[in-house]
Amino acid sequence: EKDNTPLTHPDNDKKIDIELTQERRVLQIYRTIIETLQGLAWMMLVFFMVALIAYVIVRWSEIKYRN
Repeated sequence: EKDNTPLTHPDNDKKIDIELTQERRVLQIYRTIIETLQGLAWMMLVFFMVALIAYVIVRWSEIKYRN
């Protein structure tokens, strides 16, 4: 979507239309896959941090009530 918008040349305000070639399609698919994996990695990091904090709280409460 970003690659299909026409660009404006800074000197004479001419619109430059960029063709959607095979290389641009592959690059766009690659970029989409990388962004998706990056978002998934962040979500997993947040999930495991919350799980680690919950585990520490549970262990702390077990030790506290055992004594």
